[in-house]
This record gives sequence, structure tokens and C-alpha cells, in this order.
Amino acid sequence: MAVAPVLSSAGPAWADTKPTRVAGSDLGTSSSLAPVQLPGDKAPRTYSPAQLQTFERTGGDPAVLAYWTPERMKAAKPLDAPGDAVWVENTARAVASKAPTVATKPVAATIATREIDAPPPVTNFSITNGKLFIGGYESGSWCSASAINTPSKRVLITAGHCVHSGQGGTWLSNLVFVPRYNAFNADRDPVGRFQAYQLRTFNEWMNNSNLNRDVGWVTTFSGGDWGTTVVDTVGGHGLAYNGGTEFDVSVFGYPSNHDGGNRMWACWGVATDNSIWDDRSKITCNFGGGSSGGPWIWNYNNANGLGLVRSVMSTVDGGGVNRGPYFDTAVLDGTNAANGDW
Repeated sequence: MAVAPVLSSAGPAWADTKPTRVAGSDLGTSSSLAPVQLPGDKAPRTYSPAQLQTFERTGGDPAVLAYWTPERMKAAKPLDAPGDAVWVENTARAVASKAPTVATKPVAATIATREIDAPPPVTNFSITNGKLFIGGYESGSWCSASAINTPSKRVLITAGHCVHSGQGGTWLSNLVFVPRYNAFNADRDPVGRFQAYQLRTFNEWMNNSNLNRDVGWVTTFSGGDWGTTVVDTVGGHGLAYNGGTEFDVSVFGYPSNHDGGNRMWACWGVATDNSIWDDRSKITCNFGGGSSGGPWIWNYNNANGLGLVRSVMSTVDGGGVNRGPYFDTAVLDGTNAANGDW
């Protein structure tokens, strides 16, 4: 089991140096302006630079924000997760308990610092985590996501299949992030909504649906109830990479098989190495569709709801075993690139 370093959550930090990159063809990422195509649109909308500047002031395209009514959010369906196939790599990871490098430390919110009492048996439901609504043409679905601390303070991390449908597919549209969404509360979006500006994922996911690279990023407009960045509003988790595949973990998400995905659930325990044939970790949470993209957090702090994201929810099998991809230097590179997408 990895030995955790002592970390500070008092302010942001960002890694200036990177470990040596491992050679391979699956390291690159690509991005796209987040598509918008609402019912009645024959094609995705295009925006001028002036319109994008206006959207930064308004929190995004008003039509997208208006589209996601409470009724549509409640009626959304979990995004189908990819099949849990065995993806054989040329080399396997040898050390499962290697301590990770901390790329960025958690940072607390500067505005929304409220916390809720978490009912047993789960832990504090961090407002840094939330539900990612995805509205395709005349449809609606959801994934899970969380905010991470980057210099732009605009980046969410999620699963690759929550931003792009994989081999032979396209970028998903009309993405809106709602921190700590709870359909059972009168105020379902306690700090507002954040519309996607740019989407990013690994080329290996886009071209080959490789589950080892099922990681995605969403760069957001300013928004929410205070019209500022998502991390300034709800705080941001840190990022850990190049550790082992076995670690203490708290997993968060919106699984459709628990309360219909209408509120956040948590699972905690020890993630273990999935297989010598791939780069993933596993834990039996029995989190179904809709939990995809939820953060796997190492060193989770119940007092402030922050920790270090070390993987994201990717798949579930018939036995309730969930799996997430390994975070290596390429994930750090993708996070840096997502930060630069703004």
C-alpha cells in the first residue's frame, strides 16, 4: 500500500517538472470545442470569437443552460458505459504499490464552502464532485465528474467515453456540470451550473476505444451562481500520477442503480491491480451506469471534501466490480493541455 506524503490544501500548486515519458503510441490527446446541438438544430452550432467572449460573461450559451431544465435533468438516462473487454498491452506494470507523484495539490473553494452531513455509511459528499449532463440530439444522459485544481481553475476530469463515444464515434454535445446535484432537494443545483467550453480525451480512446485511456477532460466557462470559475466556486481536487495500481480510495459518482442516479453516492476501500495484462485498478463498488467519470480519490479528507484524483470510473461488470484507468505521465500531460484549452 502506498505511503502518502504530507500535503497542504491551503493553496494551489502545479508541477513544473515531469518524469521521463514512456515511449508509446497511446500518449497523445486531442480536443474540440464542446459541440452544441439542441432539438431543432440540424447541425452543431458555430460561434464567433465575440460570441464566445459574451458566453464567458453569461456562463455559456443561454440556450444550452435553458435546455437543461429540472425536468430534463430528472429524465436523463445514464450514458452507456463501454463493454469491459480485456485490452492486452505489450508490457504490464510490475509494481502495484509504487507511490505516486503529486502533480497538483487540492485547493479549497473561495466562495461555496458549505458542507452537508453525510448519512451513514458514506463519507462527506464533496461539492467538488458533481453530475455531468450530456444532451445529444433530442436526448439526455449523464456521467459523473469532478473539478481539479489547475491554473485556469476551469478543468473537470471524467471518463473519455463521457466526452467522446470512442472508435468510429463523435464528440458528445450540450455538456453541463452541476456540482453536488441532488434531485431530492428543493435546490437541485446548490451552486449553479457550468457549461462545457472545450472537450479533450486520448487519441487512443477516440480511435480504438482503449479502456486503458478512458480519461476525458472538460474545460468550462465561468458560471454558477456567482459567475466565476468552477474551482473558485467549489474547490478543486489535486492530481496524482505514476503511482501503483493498488491504493486506498474513495469513489464518488451518480450510479443509476442507487437512488436512480438522482444523488451522489460514495464507496471506499482498497483499489487493487486489475490484471497483468492492462493498466487498470479495480474495486467492488457495484456502481452502475451514470457513475462513469466519477473520481477515484486517494487521501480523501472528510473535513474539507478534497483529495487527490488517481483514477476515474470507467466500467462495471456483472459481479459489481468497477474498474478505472491508470494515471501516468500522459494523464498529467492531458491535464496540462486541458488547462491550456482556455
